[in-house]
Amino acid sequence: AGITTDTILLDPFCGSGAIITEAMLLGYKNLIGMDVSEKAIADTKQNIGWITNHYSLLLTHYSFNIFQSDVRNLSKKIKNNSIGAIATEPFLGKPLRGNETLAEIKLQANELKKLYLAAFEQFQKILTPGGVIIFIIPCFRYRGDWIKIDCLAEIKKLGFTPVPLWEKNTSLLYSRPDQHVGREIWKFIK
Repeated sequence: AGITTDTILLDPFCGSGAIITEAMLLGYKNLIGMDVSEKAIADTKQNIGWITNHYSLLLTHYSFNIFQSDVRNLSKKIKNNSIGAIATEPFLGKPLRGNETLAEIKLQANELKKLYLAAFEQFQKILTPGGVIIFIIPCFRYRGDWIKIDCLAEIKKLGFTPVPLWEKNTSLLYSRPDQHVGREIWKFIK
């Protein structure tokens, strides 16, 4: 994200807390994690405790707030214009086995598009001007091609500008040859 370690960093789909705990080890001091899953929040808190116990000499002073909430309610939980950066891998949809029909994949892509756009509407409210978002948008392999979630135009309309990750590449697609779900990594600026 290219932010300073005192910037408030939010992971709104924190899962088991990988981004939060990695940020702790990198010296970030103001961390917020949330997830819709109660188990994910419990796992995040447990992993923060483990990192704190095992790496206490590496950790600088930090504060964190971990809570359960749906991303669509984010602006009810976090003050407007208060978050400097968001880094997250959101819900990527139900696991795929490779035998799904094109209609099933397109239905999942459309459902995720709605979730992501609702998330970006909330991000618009809570992110500071000039704030950064690192966001994964999945794509789904179907017969050798990628089915992508077409939400970039709507994200731009919400006031976010994609920033190339390097040179002329606006995003980075990560996948293994045998994977059914690829992860397209994006960087946006408000």
